Amino acid sequence: MSCVLLALAGCSADDETPPPLDLASLSSPCDFLRATERESLGLGPGTLNTAPGLDGGPQTTLCVYRDASLGERGGDYVDSVSVAFLPTSLDLAREALENVEERGLFTAGRMSTFAAGADGVLQREGARLGEATCERLFTVRPDRTVQVGFTVERLPAGEPACQAAARLAPVVAQRIPRP
Repeated sequence: MSCVLLALAGCSADDETPPPLDLASLSSPCDFLRATERESLGLGPGTLNTAPGLDGGPQTTLCVYRDASLGERGGDYVDSVSVAFLPTSLDLAREALENVEERGLFTAGRMSTFAAGADGVLQREGARLGEATCERLFTVRPDRTVQVGFTVERLPAGEPACQAAARLAPVVAQRIPRP
């Protein structure tokens, strides 16, 4: 009956655009991408990981969405998207991430320091385990900073990883708030 009413009104449930996500109120980083968005990117469901906070502080949560096609795609593509909720301010998160990067056995010197991208959002590029990587960092609340990471497979020579990530995963890039 409700479908008939929708049809009579000249709209359908399929045409409705869901409301934008309120990143400040999400309880899990695995809610960052909707199922249809993941599927459009060829990504599987997110895998949630948590780490306890220091001295009883809030925990850090990370969700990783990985390529669901098992690498059978042609051309360049986003192999994975990671979304981390960091329970701290933007400045403290940036400093902590850069300090960890400098000490990492497998990552030292492979990622640039964070700098404002063309859209004003902090970003850094480089390689993790030999794969082109872009990381974007932004705040959604005074006590929550979000880090979104993209791993790009078969990156065209000379194209920056963050530019490729925005081109290949526009739904993720558009979800990031601009200052």
